[in-house]
Amino acid sequence: MRADPAVLRAASAGAREIAADLPRLTDRVAESARAAAAGCPGFATAAALVDVATAWQARLVAAGGSFARTADNLAATAQRDEQTDRTAAAAFDAAGG
Repeated sequence: MRADPAVLRAASAGAREIAADLPRLTDRVAESARAAAAGCPGFATAAALVDVATAWQARLVAAGGSFARTADNLAATAQRDEQTDRTAAAAFDAAGG
């Protein structure tokens, strides 16, 4: 199997972008829930909206961390792949290949 380091780096950049965008999404979820809850004073749904938003915030924070780790892993894999190719090429050249 051949992995293209450029493709791995591009995927890493995409994962980093998603990880960076998730905090803004988390903030929007909270703002929307607070606004909706404010429109339902005295109703049980107001508290439920806040609870749901809190749960979503936690999930989005976790997802952001997961995307950040994936980005790190993809970048590290690209670097290791290139290093392995250089090492193999040097060994082949040293053997007279």
